[in-house]
Amino acid sequence: MKPFPPFSLTLTTPNTDMISTVVSGEKLATEFSRTTHEEWKAAADKLLKGAPFDKIMLTRVPENITTQPIYERDVLESLPLAASLPAQGAYLRGVRPDGYRLAPWEIAQELPYREPEAFNKALLRDIEAGQNAVALPLSSPNAVRLKTPADITAAFRLIIPDALSWHFHAGENTREIALLFYSWLVAHNAKLDKVRGTFNHDPLATLAETGSLSISLRKTYDNLAGLIRITREHLPAFATIGVSTRPHHNAGASAVEELGILLATGVEYLRELDNRGIDINLAATQTAFHFSIGGNFFIELAKLRAARTLWARIVGKLGGSAQACAMHQHARTGLFNKTCHDPHVNILRTTTEALAGVLGGVETLTVGTFDEVSGTPPGELSRRIARNTQVILQEECELTAVIDPAGGSWYIEKLTDDIARSAWGFFQKIEEKGGASAALKAGFIQDAIASTRKGKEKLLGQRRISLVGTNQYPNIAEKNLFSPPASTPQPPPTDPAELATPLPSTRLAERYELLRATATAYKAKHGHGPKIHLANIAALRRHKARADFTRGFFETGGFEITGSEGSTDDALIAEKAVASGASLIVICGHDEDYPSHVPAIAQAIKAKAPNITLLLAGNPGENEAAYKAAGLDSYIFVKSDNYETNRQFLQKVITG
Repeated sequence: MKPFPPFSLTLTTPNTDMISTVVSGEKLATEFSRTTHEEWKAAADKLLKGAPFDKIMLTRVPENITTQPIYERDVLESLPLAASLPAQGAYLRGVRPDGYRLAPWEIAQELPYREPEAFNKALLRDIEAGQNAVALPLSSPNAVRLKTPADITAAFRLIIPDALSWHFHAGENTREIALLFYSWLVAHNAKLDKVRGTFNHDPLATLAETGSLSISLRKTYDNLAGLIRITREHLPAFATIGVSTRPHHNAGASAVEELGILLATGVEYLRELDNRGIDINLAATQTAFHFSIGGNFFIELAKLRAARTLWARIVGKLGGSAQACAMHQHARTGLFNKTCHDPHVNILRTTTEALAGVLGGVETLTVGTFDEVSGTPPGELSRRIARNTQVILQEECELTAVIDPAGGSWYIEKLTDDIARSAWGFFQKIEEKGGASAALKAGFIQDAIASTRKGKEKLLGQRRISLVGTNQYPNIAEKNLFSPPASTPQPPPTDPAELATPLPSTRLAERYELLRATATAYKAKHGHGPKIHLANIAALRRHKARADFTRGFFETGGFEITGSEGSTDDALIAEKAVASGASLIVICGHDEDYPSHVPAIAQAIKAKAPNITLLLAGNPGENEAAYKAAGLDSYIFVKSDNYETNRQFLQKVITG
């Protein structure tokens, strides 16, 4: 196969008649004049009262895309694909002309039961409750054990093989699982041409996650080509290859990086299979794509739509047929944004992510349980909620009644195009490194994702992005589900394609969860959590805003907050602060009250307890030097790094 060529982003000739209809439309309210963009901008500037428009109104996301505060219909003039129809052209609007009208997306839940008999019991029950596909992440510690014919017979007892679609994720054991499954099908006289699903052999994902393979990539690709030929002959409705964004998503990648890596991985598989006599049409139709969906609703929705257009462009340029250009998408709610604290918020997160997947056009969807990151197997209730999230989206929300309901939205169409262009640029950078495996070996992909992850962690620490219950609105009185998993020794690398640095599987909340775990351990030892006392100045209405801010700021680190009633008696405020027994005191009040009270309060506290750390809630501005001369140690305000401040002061309390 020839090296993949650079090419423009234009796929089709614009349908000018359709675009004209979409853009111009018919004026339905002729009595109102059309407001111009300039008039709206002037009104917005007036409301901002001198604040910079670009800083306040424009949003920069981790994908290095700047989103506008408002979009207008003329944006469609530069987006010809927006006027295409479902199952046409670049498949922007889905791969099926009927969308979900004739058949909705498949509900493919995971069942966390190791023993085949328990797995079978749960599967039979869940099929009756709405599940019609089964996801089998066999490398997961909670996955069903399928080692022998007896195991698979017990696990799939009473299951009609062609009544479900089957989605295996077995890593390097894919060939063995495929043969085991095929043997079970033959033994049960299954209609082999009707059995649907995916084996998802994705060696580059395994390499990215673990850093090594048990055999070389060359031998792996040889085996993959052989498995494709067998699958095509005996299970024609099954796909052999999987291309997954899970390792990259769970390591903190942006949507743009996920797509670029996904494209590069798919292209490498096509090339390697072409070298082994598998033509583009067979290779492409034997490939299924598995996406992790994150919490940015519009980004994730647009990511799925952009992926279809980019893959169609690639396969088409390589000579694939229209059928081969269709990307078949399976999705799962991601783990990177899930939290152990306030875990029921995860229900809201997975619901939003499921909705993004459906509006993005996925064919199969897995919704994770709200407690799946707690370190213990998910419970029956959490599994039911996860499954019923999809059932409600299908049965009550009527999302199956409209084909591509997001299509035509000015914002979504422009965002889809922005993501496609940026992802294509990242894909080309990987190509310049020699392709996906070469970029992994060189550490290029790991470095790019690490940089993005650090950027997200910084934004979380500054509370410029939120995880409710973690860095915003924490509930330190909640029952803690967090159970850190025991470390598992990694096998020594055996593959010549060994990676120096595999991708980590992490979550954005983990640093905060470690703070909370540290505070919990402190409480177990001392009978109370690390204390902070609020020294409140004046009446409640004068100090409440700062006291509430401080309470929320430090509860994210597990601190127990006490506070005195507001007073204007500086000596009394200091006396109560020292008597609280807290080693950290935060003075809270109104900016207007600070100059006349802070110096005296600080001096009185330090005179009685010089080892107390004394903070101010708010930026002292030009008074900083005077306050520090009186005994103030530091201050917190809206721009303070929430995580780092909590970490430093928690460490200070623990070490004394």
